[in-house]
Amino acid sequence: MAEKGKMPPQLLAHFKAKGGEKEESSSEAKKEGDKEKRKEAVNKARIRMEESSRRKGNDKTQKTGKERP
Repeated sequence: MAEKGKMPPQLLAHFKAKGGEKEESSSEAKKEGDKEKRKEAVNKARIRMEESSRRKGNDKTQKTGKERP
């Protein structure tokens, strides 16, 4: 039996092979996922900034009251 805390060589080889396959496919998928998340975050931030600037513009006209002719 293997020493305490050490994995048997056959099992270790199995997990290394299984992990190597996942890393190759997951790294490409992860990069694509990261790009999509960044694009979504940028769009969301842009929308929030536009809405806040619109609100600020509307607040100023409401505070000053009616426009004088």
